[in-house]
Amino acid sequence: MLAQSSISRATTQCLRAAPKYSRTMAAAAGLNPFQFEVSDAQGIKVASRDDGAPTTSLALVVRGGSRYETAPGLAHALQQFTWKNTNKRSALRVQRESELLGGKIGSSISRENVVLKAQFLRQDLPYFVEAMADVLTSTRFQHYVFSEEVAPTMQFDFKKLNANPSRLALEHAFSAAFHKGLGAPLLATTNKYVNPGSIEKYASLVYNRSNVALVASGAPHAQLSKWTTELFGDLKTGSKVSGSATKYFGGEARVSSAAGSSYIIAFPGTPSSPNFKAEYKVLTHILGGETAVKWNSGFSLLSRAVAELPGVSAVAKQQHFTDAGLLYITVEGPDALLEKAGQAVMKALNDVAKVSEEEVKKAIAQAKFDVLSEVEARSIGLELVGQSLLQNGTAPQANAIVKAIESVTADSVKKATSNILSGRATYAAVGDCHVLPFAEDLGLKV
Repeated sequence: MLAQSSISRATTQCLRAAPKYSRTMAAAAGLNPFQFEVSDAQGIKVASRDDGAPTTSLALVVRGGSRYETAPGLAHALQQFTWKNTNKRSALRVQRESELLGGKIGSSISRENVVLKAQFLRQDLPYFVEAMADVLTSTRFQHYVFSEEVAPTMQFDFKKLNANPSRLALEHAFSAAFHKGLGAPLLATTNKYVNPGSIEKYASLVYNRSNVALVASGAPHAQLSKWTTELFGDLKTGSKVSGSATKYFGGEARVSSAAGSSYIIAFPGTPSSPNFKAEYKVLTHILGGETAVKWNSGFSLLSRAVAELPGVSAVAKQQHFTDAGLLYITVEGPDALLEKAGQAVMKALNDVAKVSEEEVKKAIAQAKFDVLSEVEARSIGLELVGQSLLQNGTAPQANAIVKAIESVTADSVKKATSNILSGRATYAAVGDCHVLPFAEDLGLKV
């Protein structure tokens, strides 16, 4: 067990002064547990909601994902350098300290953000805010850490991607759909541009007050703002990174792989808040493809479309970004059935024009449940909140999103479907290219 001196004196004092969880706090927070409060802490955007629970989820969202990297692979490398050695703590020390407090730490990368994550007991908020500040202000980009830990982990991530044909097809779909920016590879495909010096230079670009947002679920907003102001004092000022406006192109990609066969059919989707279009969210649930009941194929359009094709699955999903979105259908199964599956999927898409009011109501209920369950899950969705803060200074509120979903009509869903089918699609196939269908075989215009 660590000695108490291993945690900084300031943090220890903060923990002693931290309020204990009580039923009173839970009752007070329960007045509006889904509402995010937003403020500015010395130039850093801060948002939190307090449901009064005894644990807290914290996310530090850095606008520095693959879309904004100055050379291929830098965002992935930066994410792998989080929670490593700093001027204040070794990687071993921060791991042991977080374990001593019963917390969990991690990080992730997306096309727009690098995200530091922590889950812990609510009274330990000051420690984890300080630890995140430490990562941004004093990470040591050491050569031996890069060669022994960071580079091998990046290579392992890339191998996992190539072993999963559906994930690999989605990567190629993004490249075909958007080319640069959102179309840039999420993971490093080569170390040609990646070394400790280039990573540190990229970190210096994206680690600044205008380019980060701190989002918490299960934390008093006044406390989060107070500790952010005090503990992020060494974070430099700077400008928010920006990229060129996203342009959707569409197109086709085919990649041979021995890992299995899968393909993606994709269309332009909805961006995140404040330009979120609820009809696209509802459309995703009308198409569906996943079941909520075990051993049941489900009754969505895609579930019914491939029900007679053994081993085949077709699932609709969507990813949201600040100025664009991608609605995509992942099809996988036995090679011999994939062309038939694609034709069935396209028929299901065209059948949206005949969807009943009852099916739309069901999809609206599923979409509402999806939004509210993500909010209740607490750690899910914090990145999107931070992304919105960095884009326009506001936090998307669950009640506003639910209200927008409730206003969706069958006509608006049919119009959205007509719009995407009349434009250019994106098609990416991975696997045995000898048997995988071409886009034109499925009636897609790319």
